[in-house]
Amino acid sequence: MKNQEQGKLMVTGIEAIEKLAYLKAYAIHYQTKSGKEKTWEIASRGDLKRLESEIFEHKSISDGALIFATDTEKAHVVLLKEFRVSAGRYLYMLPAGLADREEDLSLTAEREFFEETGMKFECIHVQPPRYISVGIVNEKISVAYGYYSGTPSKINQEDNEDAEILIIDKEMAVEILENEEVTLRTALLLQEFYGLNDFFKGRS
Repeated sequence: MKNQEQGKLMVTGIEAIEKLAYLKAYAIHYQTKSGKEKTWEIASRGDLKRLESEIFEHKSISDGALIFATDTEKAHVVLLKEFRVSAGRYLYMLPAGLADREEDLSLTAEREFFEETGMKFECIHVQPPRYISVGIVNEKISVAYGYYSGTPSKINQEDNEDAEILIIDKEMAVEILENEEVTLRTALLLQEFYGLNDFFKGRS
């Protein structure tokens, strides 16, 4: 176990557990094309009723919003350099947060953006829910696009949150994507926004 450094988030240990406190584990039984019975294990924030509705009724449920906030000139994007416990390090990522029960996702985006950055978010468009890692979880999120305003502040971040608020331009995006740890969703959106994917542009 490592010593806790005051005022800074830090992983202090890791242990294997059989029962989860905040997530639920499910075994999904299925049949292969040749008729073999197999089992697929996943973790979920939701209850059994939700998972059954997604699998058998094909319902689409969003857990929250990923927030892509730009200035009105669409030259700058708000990014976080945030400590993530599951990685044990700081990652560059877009602001995001979970929806309260049956909360409109535009309100989720506005609320979470204010809590994480201290700034106002004007939500212009919310995309449909999409899976984030369909192999091990059934979590879905919706990307909310809009404009930011105000002055960055960490005052509303919770005790278990440690995130530096960044307002980046294209040059900074290139530097971050080339040299830093960036979540996949954030990397793809930044590449698309700033036109940084050479393969898509036909140059590779």
